[in-house]
This record gives sequence, structure tokens and C-alpha cells, in this order.
Amino acid sequence: MARVACKVRAIVQRSLLVLGLTGICLSALGSQDLRIDGERLPGKSIGLLEQAMSRVKFNIDPHQLRTGLVENYLLAREVEGELDSTYRRDLDASVERESANLIEQVYGKQFDHDVRPFLRQPQPLSSARLRQVLSAPQQGVVLDSLQLSAEQQTDAAQVQLISWQFPGQAEQRLNLLALYQGDNVQGQVELQQGNLVYLAEQVRQQALRDYLWYQLGQKGFNADELAGVRQLVRDKLIRHKYLHQQGLHNDFHHETESLRQRARQVSDADADAYYQRNLQQYLNVAQVQAAHIRLADQASADRVYAELEKGLGFDEAVQRYSSAEDKNRTPAGDLGLIRPQDAQLDFLRKTALLQKAGSISQPMLIDGAFEIVQVRQREDKQLPLSDPSVRYEVNQAVAKEQLAREFQARLQSLLSNAEVQGL
Repeated sequence: MARVACKVRAIVQRSLLVLGLTGICLSALGSQDLRIDGERLPGKSIGLLEQAMSRVKFNIDPHQLRTGLVENYLLAREVEGELDSTYRRDLDASVERESANLIEQVYGKQFDHDVRPFLRQPQPLSSARLRQVLSAPQQGVVLDSLQLSAEQQTDAAQVQLISWQFPGQAEQRLNLLALYQGDNVQGQVELQQGNLVYLAEQVRQQALRDYLWYQLGQKGFNADELAGVRQLVRDKLIRHKYLHQQGLHNDFHHETESLRQRARQVSDADADAYYQRNLQQYLNVAQVQAAHIRLADQASADRVYAELEKGLGFDEAVQRYSSAEDKNRTPAGDLGLIRPQDAQLDFLRKTALLQKAGSISQPMLIDGAFEIVQVRQREDKQLPLSDPSVRYEVNQAVAKEQLAREFQARLQSLLSNAEVQGL
């Protein structure tokens, strides 16, 4: 598992570069356009991304960033249609939120955030009316309770919430349908439940995002450059969602339908080959030999633990400080041979089964006393591939390796066939 986790992590970490989670130093490339198969990604838009990323981490190769943006661009156009509805649902809303966050990162201290002077005609709306328009029908089969019917969409579009107008700009109006469809799943649930506090905050956030875009335009960004910022963010999110859908997420235990299907197809030969390469990952404790020191309070336990760290022998510490009756056993404080299958294992012995051979635990509060446990010996047994839990984990690991290789091959093919200028 460790090896496949490393391989998958490398893919994800490379993706994180272009997800805006790592940084980059500003460079002369920042003002240069990228052209991919004749399409332009404005250099000014890329420069804004560079500035935002520089506030997180420094000294990332600008060429590496631009290569990642090219990958995002090509991959987004290749795989967006393959995203299922779960991953497509809040894509547009996520683009708007993350684009605004990007602007905020760079210009947050410079831009005005008081949008109130520009707001017009706020309309009253009751919680009952909000629920009436958005809630799923109470009768019949509802496949997706968040999906509005045609009638609901018509009603929601007629519910005007507020409008605003910035100097030199046309008036912008916000209705309930636009707000609802631009929210994520959790937000749509809040709106369906008639949460007026949440509604008011989302209206404010929507107006504030529009105000940030307006101020960015006043900074000299033209329409193409503003659209370029959104495009960079959208491409990045599509890549992230595709990796997530494929099961190539950095959480090893994250499982998607693509991963489940591939795992079911893993052959016995591939599973055995992976298992043999990673035998150490599939060991389980057979038995341990352990001893303990029992102390009355935290202060005493911390003091004894400090002495053990400085070299005090465990047997001597047991005889000198332990309040347990087994302090006079040979060896001192002996807990006997402990096996996982032993009946009625107490918590003290269960903790011993989790420790490595030769280790000494930190003080633990168990049954009203503080315990320090030393595992003197530990024997492990090899779990066979035939064990259902082992085979499940092996199949998952092999499936992730295969999906990762296919993803890299697909990405490399896209790059090889693209005409790129500006790297």
C-alpha cells in the first residue's frame, strides 16, 4: 500500500501545483500569453494566479506552473463530458467562489469590501415562501430532491432578491433561481429548509464577488483577461473533480465507482504480484510479552516517564514506583503472554498489542490509574492473500496503480499532440 500510495500521491501533488495549493515566485513569464492549439490564455490572468500562489509558497519553477496550466486546459476539454452529475452539479458555483477567492488573495487589502452603497431594491422574503418555492414534492418518487422541477424554476426565477449597480456598469439583478443554482449542495439544502440567515449571507457574498470583479476591471483587466481568470480556475477544478471521480484522490481509502469497478477486475496474478512486493504491509500481531507500571496521578506518571527516557531501567522503575501487585513478579510488572484471540482482554492488554517490540508507551489513563506499558517481545504473523480484508486492500492498491498509469499516459498523449506557445 505504501508504494501505490506514493505513486498516487505524486500524481495528486503534481495536480496540487495547479490547484493553487502550492506557490510560485513571480517571473517575467507572468505577462506572457499561453497559446494552446491556437487558443489564448492571457498572460495577465496567469500573472494574477502567480501572485496569489506566491502568497502561499515561494520558489516554484514558473515553467512547471505553466506546464500544469497547459495540462489542465487540455485535460478539461477531454474529460469534462465524462464527469457524472455529482461532480458537474456545483462546478459553475465553485468556479465563481474560487475565482473570487483568487482576487481576494491578491487584492484583498486594496479593494473595498463595502458593497452596501451600490445595493438597490432589496425584496422581503419569508422562510415559508422560500420553502414553498424550493422544497421537493412531498408525494411521488423524487430521484433528486435538490433538482428543481420546471414549475419550480419558473417560480424561483420570478422571486427577485436584490439588484446592484456599480459606476459605469449596467444594473445587475439577482433572483432566487440564479442564487440557488449557483450554490453548492449543502447551500441548496439550507435554502430548501428556509434558512433566511443563510440566504442573506449568500446574497451579500454574490454582490461582493461581483464587486471584486468590477474592481479588478478597474485595475486594467479587460473582458478577455477577466474570462481568463475564470478559465484557469475552471480547468483546474475539472482536473480535480476528474481525479476524484477516478479514485485518484490523495486519501488512500477514498473509493469511487470507477475504482470499485477496476478493483473487481484485478486478476489473481496481478494481486499476487503486488502482495509479494508488499508483504510487510500485511503483517498482524500474533502475541506480545509486556509489562507495566501503575501510578496514581499524572504528575507521578510524567516524572517516571521522564526518568525512563533518560535511561532508567524499566524493571527498576516498576519495582521502585509501581502501585500494582505484580511489581514483584519476575520479570517485574509482567502482564504475561498476550494474544489477540484471548477472551476478555482488558484495555491495558489491548494497548500492548498495538505497540512495537521494545517500545515504551507514554502514560495512559486506564481505569482510574496511569499506566506505562513496555512491550518486551512481539511476534507477527503473515496475513494470507486469501484473507478477504487483505485481498480487498490489494485489489484497491492494484486498481489505483493501473488508473494512475492510464491517467499519466492519457495526459502525456494530450501534451504530445498539442501545439503550445509561451512555455
